Amino acid sequence: MQIGKFFVALGLALFVKLFVLEPFVIPSSSMDTTLVQGDYVLVNKWQNNLFGNWLNVKKGTVLAFHYPLDKSATKAKKVYIKRCAALPGDTLQLIQGKTVNEPASLQFDYLISDPNKRIHWDFLKPLGIHLGGRTQNNSWLLCLNTQQLEAIMALDTDLTYAVHTHVANKTDLSIFPSDTSLHWNRDFYGPIYTPKKGATIALNSTNFKTYKKIIADYEQQEIELINGQIYLNGSPAKNYTFAQNYYFMLGDNRHHSQDSRAWGFVPEDHLIGTCALLLFNAQTFSVDRLLKKVL
Repeated sequence: MQIGKFFVALGLALFVKLFVLEPFVIPSSSMDTTLVQGDYVLVNKWQNNLFGNWLNVKKGTVLAFHYPLDKSATKAKKVYIKRCAALPGDTLQLIQGKTVNEPASLQFDYLISDPNKRIHWDFLKPLGIHLGGRTQNNSWLLCLNTQQLEAIMALDTDLTYAVHTHVANKTDLSIFPSDTSLHWNRDFYGPIYTPKKGATIALNSTNFKTYKKIIADYEQQEIELINGQIYLNGSPAKNYTFAQNYYFMLGDNRHHSQDSRAWGFVPEDHLIGTCALLLFNAQTFSVDRLLKKVL
């Protein structure tokens, strides 16, 4: 009887982990300050496993997914947690690192001039500020969200600040799809179309680099560009119809995040679930980081 109860309990535990809920730990600062390093979050896998689709995912949802560039077996893949910035069928554009209607918890690097030397770490640390430091000429380069920036600026009316962004039209080849003709960087990016299942696009030399990876790696089609002509499975092609949905993910810490700007779209079959609840922080106990809904 006891053995039977044990196996029933074990079966229920495995069912919950595989199909309902699973905890994950945040390993980096890429989602500061929404989720910080050491946070344990509960991921809701029920919707995807029960219904087999992600129709109810909204733009802005924080999702767990398998790292797209990881070629290992699915269960061994690295798990990333980022915010969904674009849904299938959306066209995304970043201007100074932002899209539209984003949360105030986003962080950016700010260059703050402090002529009266009012800023110090004893003031910064209680605000949760830990990235950055003092630069030359009585200035600080700090990674901040809106609330943190406002708290600092209230110290002294002589303080001034500027967002430490790249300039528009400056190409960064570490940014997906590494195309010099696009002139994209981490802060000025797009517009870029996020593929939707069943949607058909015109294929051309301009968007070849953008969609080559997902067509070849995720949809298992042979695609190449030869003398200005695109060939799909050996035949000339002018159009392509996508076989599944894709998502564009961004970290809330926009200047310190490896996300879709670095490795491109996330296929729907890589999604694990939605981050539903912040359980606690394993590194530093704080009531503020205890049993909170992830927004």
